[in-house]
Amino acid sequence: MKTGSTIQLFLTLTLLWSCDVENPIPDPIENPEYANWIIPKNEIITRGAQNDFIPSLDNPQFMPATAAEDLDPKDLILGLNIKGDYRAYPINIMNYHEVVNDEYAAGEKLVSYCPLSGSSAIWDRKIHGISTTFGVSRFEFNSNHLLYDRVSKGHWLPLKSICVNGELEGFELEGHHVIETTWENWLFMFPGSKVLAPPIGTMYDYSVDLYYEYKSTDTIYYTVNPLNTALPPKEKVHGVKVDKRLKVYSNSVFGDTTTILHDNFQGLSIVVIGNRSKEYIVSYERRIPGGPELDFMPAADAPNILMTDNEGNKYDIFGLVLDGPRQGQALIPTKSISGYWFAIASMYPDPIIY
Repeated sequence: MKTGSTIQLFLTLTLLWSCDVENPIPDPIENPEYANWIIPKNEIITRGAQNDFIPSLDNPQFMPATAAEDLDPKDLILGLNIKGDYRAYPINIMNYHEVVNDEYAAGEKLVSYCPLSGSSAIWDRKIHGISTTFGVSRFEFNSNHLLYDRVSKGHWLPLKSICVNGELEGFELEGHHVIETTWENWLFMFPGSKVLAPPIGTMYDYSVDLYYEYKSTDTIYYTVNPLNTALPPKEKVHGVKVDKRLKVYSNSVFGDTTTILHDNFQGLSIVVIGNRSKEYIVSYERRIPGGPELDFMPAADAPNILMTDNEGNKYDIFGLVLDGPRQGQALIPTKSISGYWFAIASMYPDPIIY
């Protein structure tokens, strides 16, 4: 992928900010209907001229993974498995849109990615039985984008999966398990999957990585409070949440081959699997529902086999047993979030570092 420059980023975002939006919602900072926020109102920063200054993809199109010839092997993607429907969302496209309002046979989904915090969120788009779509609001908090939903008009903080104002204030959405890894690795594991296609007629050059310089420096664009300096700001970490506490596993603790960690956090036995060269970290509870606690070892006897256990079960990266006595069953994903250290630590103060 071609790398971007600070000038290219500024010009592109200036163009995005100037886009007209029909019937923008009232400014929630000044609107008395939004007087209460569950995040510090004085720390909310205006990032764009109006909501949807970064345009969401509301009618996403997909193509077979094997037909995606423009993707570089080392490009990063977000990978989903929604009841056997495997889809990849290239981060070079997500950088320009940040939100995809997608639809699966199993339901309507939001796929979001914040380039500023390096974090993603996957939610159901049906809330209390009502379908909605999400967009990028003009506000950010702690260098994380705030989304808004187009039905309630409330604002949502993806790193907490929570609505921070409006009629749904305090409502927390259950996230879906997402894999971030290289395109090369995803294609190797799931060649029959689909991949998000570049929108037809777009003005953007998705081969340019807008955030190349941002990712390669310690620069943070907006105020972060608190700023935890225990790790480098842009270190990618995977955080496991248990009872409102967070434990993080840094990308640097994993090797360039599949590395498996057995751990216990807040009384929960977990397994954390990572590979630095393939740029993924995933975590699961150490038991299949109804079964005993398991021990895991790396395995690579098929492209989509990630590990095996002491019972002889073989798992893919989503924790699904593909072969063995528990075939068809799956491990329970932990409640987790991945992103840059500075962003994770600002939302979950005093996290434990593995």
